[in-house]
Amino acid sequence: MHPLVEPYAAYLGTWRGEGVGGYPTLDTDFRYGEEIVIAEYGKPVLAFSSRSWSLDDDRPLSRQEGFWRPMSATDLEVVLVIASGFAEVLYGQLVSGPAGAHVEMVTDLVARTASAKEVTAEKRMYAVRADKLMYAIDMAALGNEMAPHLSAALDRVSD
Repeated sequence: MHPLVEPYAAYLGTWRGEGVGGYPTLDTDFRYGEEIVIAEYGKPVLAFSSRSWSLDDDRPLSRQEGFWRPMSATDLEVVLVIASGFAEVLYGQLVSGPAGAHVEMVTDLVARTASAKEVTAEKRMYAVRADKLMYAIDMAALGNEMAPHLSAALDRVSD
């Protein structure tokens, strides 16, 4: 494992479980299933993949692919492409806290296709606690200020 990836070793693996989403433009909150894979491959980069689906009827909801790029033991660059038509560059840090380390990241740039919904910013937090990958995503979109959007606690299904 590359030394820059070592501080993120707890995040490696395949994670699966349920989350809840909502946003000011939606009538009600919703539940969803999700699988996230975070993998290393010998370079100072982590591959990130996420797919989610409706728990009501198993229809696909969202796909994300990208890379977490550690720049130091604490600093991180993130590049993500989301299937709904936008790409993001985020900057983040591995932060030590009383409950353990967690990753905080915020967008620096959002690019979108002509048909994609307007997303202007995101703030993400990821933590591993008791062998669960937990995250929360806040989003500014469709003329709204930053607001909670998605959160989940996913179980590790493989290393």
